[in-house]
Amino acid sequence: MDREREERIARNEAAFRKVNEAIAAGRDTEGHGRVAFLCECGALGCNRLVELSPPEYEGVRADPRRFLLIEGHEEPEVEEVVEVHDRYIVVAKREPSAAIVEATDPRS
Repeated sequence: MDREREERIARNEAAFRKVNEAIAAGRDTEGHGRVAFLCECGALGCNRLVELSPPEYEGVRADPRRFLLIEGHEEPEVEEVVEVHDRYIVVAKREPSAAIVEATDPRS
């Protein structure tokens, strides 16, 4: 995969993460009901939703290199699947795109 495409994917995923952070900020983080979050894949135009409880979402956000995706939306060239759940998967970015997502992490 060329470097430009890899960086575009990382920036797209970071943008979806920012939207999901706003969704999470408006919710009770202690509650255990599910909240609909956007799939954070790098595909332009993806608007699939995945429901996570606030603790599940916080588990993904514990590492700035990790993103929640619908299974099948991962890009094996730039990320690896690190968790598989019944409703979603978690991927971790590899270098060099990991540096982009760490620098754009709203929690940093």
